[in-house]
Amino acid sequence: MSLRAFAQVDDDASEKTTILYNNLKTIQNSHYFLFGQEFFNSFKFSSGSAHGDETYSDSHEVTGAYPVVLGSDFHYYLDKSDTERAYHTEAVKWAYQQGLVITFDWHISARSTSSYTCNGSPANLAKNIVTGNTNGDRDWYLAELDKVVAIINNDLQVNGENIPIIFRPLHEMNGNWFWWGANCSGFTPTDYRALFQLTVNYVKERTNSVLFCWSPNSPVNSTVITNYYPGDEYVDVLGLDMYEIIASPFRQYMAAIVDYAQTHDKIAVLSETGYRNDTGNGDAAAKYWNDTVLPAIVNDTTGKALKIAWVLTWINANWSHPYVPHASSTSTAKQSFINFKNSPHVRFSDGIEDLYQPLLILSTEENLNADDVSVQVVPDRHQIVVEFAKFQAPTWVSMYDLSGKKIVEEKTDKQEIIFSTERLMIKPGVYIIKVTSANETVVRKLLVR
Repeated sequence: MSLRAFAQVDDDASEKTTILYNNLKTIQNSHYFLFGQEFFNSFKFSSGSAHGDETYSDSHEVTGAYPVVLGSDFHYYLDKSDTERAYHTEAVKWAYQQGLVITFDWHISARSTSSYTCNGSPANLAKNIVTGNTNGDRDWYLAELDKVVAIINNDLQVNGENIPIIFRPLHEMNGNWFWWGANCSGFTPTDYRALFQLTVNYVKERTNSVLFCWSPNSPVNSTVITNYYPGDEYVDVLGLDMYEIIASPFRQYMAAIVDYAQTHDKIAVLSETGYRNDTGNGDAAAKYWNDTVLPAIVNDTTGKALKIAWVLTWINANWSHPYVPHASSTSTAKQSFINFKNSPHVRFSDGIEDLYQPLLILSTEENLNADDVSVQVVPDRHQIVVEFAKFQAPTWVSMYDLSGKKIVEEKTDKQEIIFSTERLMIKPGVYIIKVTSANETVVRKLLVR
């Protein structure tokens, strides 16, 4: 069976890019979501500048684990110092080597300015790019895209392989703050769709490691999606940007994204969120995760809010906000964030395996207690013995770790199978045994000491 997924924009995407896409689709249909943060290992709240220790993050300092999704931004590669660019590049490489997800937005500065806002941008810049080449605006934009492509193909490499990324360009287009946004210099939704399509076509023709994310700002409804959605052939992931969420409107907006994503065979995410109104010691911002975000997602009676692959928050820095607690936060703030991290519906780096290897997320509805399957560890023989009666031959027996990563699978016509813990290099921990035949499937948990 091919690894190719129907919704993928780039038919020539690399194998690891395709595996990542398929894993994210699997995760969005699981009972949990991944936690992510922008620049989690190249900024920290105690500093106003980027740092070069890619193993440090505020999340890890508080919880002992890293976010699973690393957000980055091409703006910080193209408009900052070479030193800072190197910090962010090494942070991405390190995260990839840990099997984590990398997503890039792009706060692209308007032509001849250092600002990405609508105010002060050249008149009709976005419109000129899509309707022709007035004043050389399209040439300028394509030259900027060339710089991004060069970063993707040359800087973002490990062992000669391009790092798969999810590229989220031209975001929050239904707001009026970016030069590509609503009503900026007469820029229409039709113009926006054309600009997004131009961007995707240009990048995918020159790379093979990119998935594409489209993310409006809240409020979102069917009209916003109809007006601005660039088309299935240009989008792999649909996101929602919404800060200071309130459960009721959030679920309504997220449902619109999730419904559209599922109908069009795409991935849905909460692409930006956080709490920016904390004027005290940071407790409110820290509690936002366990007290607001988690129940808003998990307690949605429709189940739609949980049909997302990840949740991402913004930069921890002293010029930004304490979106997550840090070393100097109060014990109350830290504990609240730890409680969020420990939810069975949330995954940090210690709860997921390499996302560039195929995953299988086992349904919580599958039978974990059936008497038809016996699983026994025989330490002195370094064996795991699986016995199964009443199964119609042939039978498939599989073993997974808790992230859903398959360790081994064998087919047999017998009623017993033996796995070697030495050959499979099984470490102490909890594993899952799945026994399947034409008439029955049983899943058992296994503790290896």
